[in-house]
Amino acid sequence: METFPENHELIGLFESEPILTDPKLEHWFYNQLTFQTQRGDDELTVKINGCYGDLSILWKQSSRELMRFKFEKLSSMEVEMQTKDEFLTAIGSFADFEMLLKLRLKPQIAIELKQLSNCI
Repeated sequence: METFPENHELIGLFESEPILTDPKLEHWFYNQLTFQTQRGDDELTVKINGCYGDLSILWKQSSRELMRFKFEKLSSMEVEMQTKDEFLTAIGSFADFEMLLKLRLKPQIAIELKQLSNCI
């Protein structure tokens, strides 16, 4: 993965510390991170494994599953925080297409997917 967010950027975005698969590993890039965020009735569980380039998202609303998917072979992941807008962007493969994911957490949870190219 070419770009990976700093620890403080991820904590700021998700407003929580992650659950780490191996708490002894110092660099988060080599660990699996699980973030859980609640916004009203929306519950978001995001798993990030930087060294493998994996990102999985589970979005529930009032305990009902709305969306679940997994990106693989991420080439980049960045956090962008503005005054009223916070989101995670990632580029990677999903169902044999190169896709851009924009996961917005504020002011409300929203997910935007955009196809960047046909088959990888």
